[in-house]
Amino acid sequence: MEEIKFDNEARELLLEGVNDLNNAVSKTMGPNGSTVIIPSDKEHDKYIVTKDGVSVAKAIKFKNPYKNIGAQLIKQAAEQTVKEAGDGTTTATVLATAFVNNLKDFEYNDVQKAFDEIIPKVIKQLEDNSKKLNKEDIVHVAKISANNDNIIAEVIQDAYNHSNIVKVEESNSLTDKLELIDGMNLMTGYMSKHFETNEKRSIVELDKPHVLIIDGKIENIKPLQYIFEQVAVNNESLLIICEHINENILRALESNVLSQNIKLCVMKSPGFSTHRKNLLDDIAEFTESHVIKDLSKPPLLTMLGRLRSATIGDKTSILTKVDSINIDNYVEVLESKLKDVTEDYEKELLEQRINNLKASVSIIKVGGKNELEMKERFDRYEDAIKVVACALEEGIVSGGGTVLRYVFQILTSDLLIENNKEKNLQFKVLECLLYPYQTIVCNGSKPKLEHFLFNENIIDPLKVTRTALLNAVAVAKTILSTKAIVLNEYQWKD
Repeated sequence: MEEIKFDNEARELLLEGVNDLNNAVSKTMGPNGSTVIIPSDKEHDKYIVTKDGVSVAKAIKFKNPYKNIGAQLIKQAAEQTVKEAGDGTTTATVLATAFVNNLKDFEYNDVQKAFDEIIPKVIKQLEDNSKKLNKEDIVHVAKISANNDNIIAEVIQDAYNHSNIVKVEESNSLTDKLELIDGMNLMTGYMSKHFETNEKRSIVELDKPHVLIIDGKIENIKPLQYIFEQVAVNNESLLIICEHINENILRALESNVLSQNIKLCVMKSPGFSTHRKNLLDDIAEFTESHVIKDLSKPPLLTMLGRLRSATIGDKTSILTKVDSINIDNYVEVLESKLKDVTEDYEKELLEQRINNLKASVSIIKVGGKNELEMKERFDRYEDAIKVVACALEEGIVSGGGTVLRYVFQILTSDLLIENNKEKNLQFKVLECLLYPYQTIVCNGSKPKLEHFLFNENIIDPLKVTRTALLNAVAVAKTILSTKAIVLNEYQWKD
């Protein structure tokens, strides 16, 4: 037996959950935002105090199933934003809620058209009003992301002063420490998200993995069976780097990983053509492994290499070197070749290879008085580093909601001249851009005009603002297009 709600009644029920969730999450927004008490997800009879919007959102679950669906939809915008950009969860929540409330009385097809017309213009304005993040200003981005924690911000700044590659590890010490080790960054990632060991960050983390490098495709699993067995029986991990793998073999490996029979990740070979082969040679030297070109017979265990650690994402990966492996002679040979290269493109590729082999990784070892404190700080470090990476990737905009307020002013100046249904709806869409700024003001802080905020180091990464906006629009479209909700009996009986 099912219960069905239609049209406005269905949407209003969703809105109850949307607005209640937003009322709790938005209280944390801005430098003067409030803390919220939520249940601990580790101990059922304990509570924690937090100012983290996404933690508040995750803790909320309504008994009313209709309200809960509305809340869960808004959570999707927040969680997808933090997954992509490391921050912006509260901005995504506030924007999504504003869109739904502001546009609920309009025909959905008209709303869809207004979004399609206006949002690309908003993104263009955000890009036009962004600027590059100077390396010495990383501390300001990190501080905002880390809830104004000066220590975390300064450690992250120090880490980036030493290397462009930064990662975080847990530590048993009381204090945070920075360690510099040899490592390389590869513009490639895993072949399946089912290998992920950290779903929050969408990455695979392997500790001291064996490395199997294959120059070509894996079409037959039998030659590798012995290697898999030895890795599994010793409770070790394996990183496979190859150009392609048969779909059925990939599914079988996914199944074994999900069943915890083996710790393994298959990573796509970086680069293309001759450059790809050169990069495989570099990785082979870096890991003391062989590049296997013929899988007609099983490779030997001695052909495998080793790494200190591997962090593999969907597009980029960080490999750190075992201390005992020396690649100085190999790098010297490449540097000597560089003198004879005349073509600019080839010279650039060779320089990239040399720089990557000589690169270092800044590892922040996070400590704490107890495991709970260490894990809380670890999460803040991780999120702040991802936000910094976003800022370095796409640049920064003025913070405190002011850049969206500025975009509203720019884009509505023309709309106010034309008074018709289509332009009025576009104005209603743009009006929602004011809500993050207004929420911060309501929470007790009044950011100045956007032109002053760069000087005061109140800044947000462009990618965070852009991602929050796009995810808010996506979820708002879902809610505004809803014409019916169907619940199973077990969902509404209580």
